[in-house]
Amino acid sequence: MFSRELPDLRALELLEAVARTGSITLAAGELGVSQQAASHRLRRLEARLGRELVTRASRSSHLTGDGAAVLTLARPALAAAEALDQGLEQFLSAEQELRIAASLTIGEYFLPAWIMEYAHEGHDARRIRSIAINTREVTRLVADEEVQLGFVEGSAPPRGLPYAFLADDELGVYVHPRHPWARRGRISAWTLAGTGLATREDGSGCRAVVRSALAGHGVEKEQIAPPALELPSNIAVLEAAAAEMAPAVVSTRAAAHYANGGRLVRVRVEKVEFHRQLGAVWRRGANPPGAEAQALLAAARRHEGGSAPNGAARTPLA
Repeated sequence: MFSRELPDLRALELLEAVARTGSITLAAGELGVSQQAASHRLRRLEARLGRELVTRASRSSHLTGDGAAVLTLARPALAAAEALDQGLEQFLSAEQELRIAASLTIGEYFLPAWIMEYAHEGHDARRIRSIAINTREVTRLVADEEVQLGFVEGSAPPRGLPYAFLADDELGVYVHPRHPWARRGRISAWTLAGTGLATREDGSGCRAVVRSALAGHGVEKEQIAPPALELPSNIAVLEAAAAEMAPAVVSTRAAAHYANGGRLVRVRVEKVEFHRQLGAVWRRGANPPGAEAQALLAAARRHEGGSAPNGAARTPLA
């Protein structure tokens, strides 16, 4: 029978994260709990053991001598608990579906190849249940644990979730060949900002990248014209541009068929480039939950080459 002094494993996990990150806030973010909940968990642990374990400061926190001693005793138990947790996940997920969510661009132009790579490695692709939505909703589903793995796009990784870089995607400005911009071939950032575009809904990674790139050129958010059209998919946006309804900013991969067929022309923006990261997110921990989710992530990395551009994260973020 265990003694009353035996701490909760999650409290010990938090203690280890504080020791590693030097911050209760960062440790809380890594474990997917609020800073207030993390502080309360540490106080309960200290009260149970009757020792001060963490020295708190305004900008950092570190373990006391007693905290370091407790962590040394706890490390074998934490390692055993992690092994048990992973083993149970694999056991319980052996016959379960793999639930994933992907941004629309990834779902349409990247995910099929990743799933094919996953299947070529001997995994059953029929178990995958996927949904394609915008990046903001992918992040929400992952945070709410409604899916095991999410694939997102944007100029920076979502905050508060572990993240793995997968690929770099370039966006371009596209117009109908009769559009005045097509003859000019190049426009200013201010011209683009002042023009209503055919675009995806708010919350899409594409719109966030455009705003971020224009902001880097000195364009304020309030100076960006509202969309001419908000549409639910990349294909709808491209068709609107091809029908001369409005210019569009979309992935060059998505627009390749339209540009190669002469239905759209790419226009350069002076001194501005639109690039975004494509990556994977999950709820918490160093790896996605379950062997199948980990296998799909590994397949995506293999297919994209596994190399991150300068400044892109490859490892989980706090």
